[in-house]
Order: sequence, then C-alpha cells, then structure tokens
Amino acid sequence: MENATKALLIAAAVLVAILIISLGIGIFNTASEQAEGAGDLTQYQIQTFNDKFRKYEGDSRSGADVNALLQTVFSHNNAQEGTDTCVEVKNGDTVLIDDINTLSKSPAKVSTNYRYTVELTYNTTTKLVESILISQNP
Repeated sequence: MENATKALLIAAAVLVAILIISLGIGIFNTASEQAEGAGDLTQYQIQTFNDKFRKYEGDSRSGADVNALLQTVFSHNNAQEGTDTCVEVKNGDTVLIDDINTLSKSPAKVSTNYRYTVELTYNTTTKLVESILISQNP
C-alpha cells in the first residue's frame, strides 16, 4: 500500500513538473513573438512619420517652406540619431543635410527669393521617407 501511494505521489509530481515546463515554454514563445513584431511599424506610424515631410512636397514651394522643411529634417535627425529613420536632403548633387547631421551644427538654408520643387523618396522596404530632393525652379 505504501508503494502505491508513493507511486501516485511521484506521478503527480511528474505531471505538475510537465505543466510548469509547458507553461514556461508557452510564455517564452509569446514573449518572443511580441519582441520580433516590435520592430515592425504599423501603417499609422508610417503615415505619421511621412506626414512630417509630405506636407512640404510639391512644385513651386516657397523658400520659406523649404527652410522650414530643412529645420524639420535637421531636428528629426538629431532626435533619431543612431537609427535608420534619419532623412537625407539634397539640392541637386549637393547634400544639404546628410542622414546623421554631420555636415553642420545648424540646418542648411536656401534663398527665399526662389521657388522650389520638393520630391520625397521612400524606402522600398520600410515605406518611410528616406531622402528628399530639392530643386530650384527656373
């Protein structure tokens, strides 16, 4: 009789151990899935990110609008230092703001006497604004 009781206690302990291990593995798998998905941006986050720059896009933008864009990009890059969400700004072949703000301690400026065309280029993978091309209108 004592042997049967001991056998039942051992069996119960084994079942409890298996349940605890299964629960631990389930929690680990759930946490891993959430950590993997944390790097993905939602559509709303992508739209919010791009809208900061999209409002300056278009033909015949004033120099003041372009300067505001340059300030926005410069501030954004300073806040995002060390990430892959920094934006580069070019005026033709000249880089006004590189993607890590190493060119200057303050944002570049363009002349307010001209009109400009602002074009955004998006990263094909992340769908985020990657670079901005500014060109002076004739």
